[in-house]
Amino acid sequence: MTSARFEGRFAGKVVVVTGAAQGIGRAVALRAVAEGGKVLLVDRAEFVAEVAAEAGSERAVAFVADLETHEGAAAAMRFAAETFGGIDILINNVGGAIRMRPFSEFEPAQIYAEIRRSLMPTLYCCHAVLPHLF
Repeated sequence: MTSARFEGRFAGKVVVVTGAAQGIGRAVALRAVAEGGKVLLVDRAEFVAEVAAEAGSERAVAFVADLETHEGAAAAMRFAAETFGGIDILINNVGGAIRMRPFSEFEPAQIYAEIRRSLMPTLYCCHAVLPHLF
């Protein structure tokens, strides 16, 4: 159910959504497109292109990148800016627990993997988006 006061709230805005191939990121990306946004859907899973196609709009574009690297984040932000002319909104959604169990059971390498997967993409994307913000 869409409230009339929210319809079109992303009209004229360029939105980058990370982790857009599934789950919350997918839902956010599709909603941003439905509400008028030009949306770059970023994920390391190639089926992010299927989600962009599902949006049914030329305003939804997929980009495959590994956001656990600064190079991947920079490439995604550069592509969004080149495709849409700049970026208004960055939604850092990528991440999530790799191993679902009590934290006390994690090995040091597993802690590092969680940080690399959940924190680093956010930091890299925030840094990479700065030159492209409107």
